[in-house]
Amino acid sequence: MIRLTSSSCVSPLFATDVHQRQGDRHRSIFTCSRLLAREERANLRSLQHPKVTHRHAIRCKPVAAASAGLDRDPEKENSRKYRRTVFTFENWAAHRSQKRYQRHILALLQSRIVRGLIQPLGGLTALATFVAVYETLREMHQLPAFAPDITFNLTTPFSSTSFALSLLLVFRTNTSYSRWNEARTLWGGITNRSRDLVRQAITFVPAEEDELVDMYKRWTIAYSRTLMCHLRDDEDLAKVLEGTLRPEEIKQLMSSQHRPNYILLVLSELIEHTDIVTPERFRMDQNLTFLHDAHGACERLLKTPIPLSYTRHTSRFLIIWLTAMPFTLWKSCGLAMIPATGVLAFLLLAIEEIGVQIEEPFSILPLEAISDTIKGNCLEMRSYSNDIKELVSPVAMRSTSNRNGAGNGSGKKQSADDHAFATPDISSTN
Repeated sequence: MIRLTSSSCVSPLFATDVHQRQGDRHRSIFTCSRLLAREERANLRSLQHPKVTHRHAIRCKPVAAASAGLDRDPEKENSRKYRRTVFTFENWAAHRSQKRYQRHILALLQSRIVRGLIQPLGGLTALATFVAVYETLREMHQLPAFAPDITFNLTTPFSSTSFALSLLLVFRTNTSYSRWNEARTLWGGITNRSRDLVRQAITFVPAEEDELVDMYKRWTIAYSRTLMCHLRDDEDLAKVLEGTLRPEEIKQLMSSQHRPNYILLVLSELIEHTDIVTPERFRMDQNLTFLHDAHGACERLLKTPIPLSYTRHTSRFLIIWLTAMPFTLWKSCGLAMIPATGVLAFLLLAIEEIGVQIEEPFSILPLEAISDTIKGNCLEMRSYSNDIKELVSPVAMRSTSNRNGAGNGSGKKQSADDHAFATPDISSTN
């Protein structure tokens, strides 16, 4: 067996081939490095300037097509603005009245829930009518002899599945209400923090900085209105902010992408450049942090629905259950099955419809009234701030002078005590 122990024993052709392979490998590594670097630069550019590529468009096509194919009900969407109710004492009295049952029954046909369910209720009632007509004609021998009996007795399966349907409806409604309640709680916090921020600006900012206080007031009022438009798709922000911000301020705000963040940044800069002590600046910044968290939570509610599997399965379960109901009720109810189907369908579909309507809360909450409350309170605080300072100023001055006098007296007493208990100067005595 021959073993090569020295490079001199390697043939020149073999050595040349080895060097050539090494060179090809180095060139391959260099080429791969250049390709990787080019890909990294492309990825960086895509992050800075995102573009939808053909592959991405193909991947997103089913979702986009599904979204584009969904029907929008204009009447139902327009009716949502009439649900933005703000209760007064008179409304609460009528709400508790024993006449509410009569009032609600008489207004049934004007109910927006009923009008929003016209199509499914009409379809189920038509199906029940068809079953009734078919079975009546068959029993009267008006149909061919081979016409089958399309009704069946499924009382036990219906009673067992009704429990599962009830659980789905309860979960749907409770989850939707919790979202609605969270949104209303967030806007209650926005109201309190906005008023507190203006109060702090009026109190902490030096009296000679009236223009700065007015700027705090304007941008704080603009925040709630801007957030309202940010959470809806049918609002004109520039028109809403007329009379609240100056024209040049509106122009600068409209040029930004995320307008609530822009306003918070303006308020943050105002706090940074206000001549106040650090604890006061910290308290004002805490209010901005809450406002930032609040609009982040609102965006979460807006962009994240209840898991769609629950909505789809509840809808399918409900429609299948109601569709099978006329075939089951015929033998026990006869012609009364038609109105029974319509009434039961309305009662169950209305529960699911209410859950769907309040799932997205911002188009039915009275955000305009809340924003008007913030504006009215902030303007009122600003209008009587000078009167309050004039009212408090004499008392504050007397209190300050009394504290200073007490301080001087205690200082003189302390000096006398120090002199009385001072150690005598022995050297001067001698």
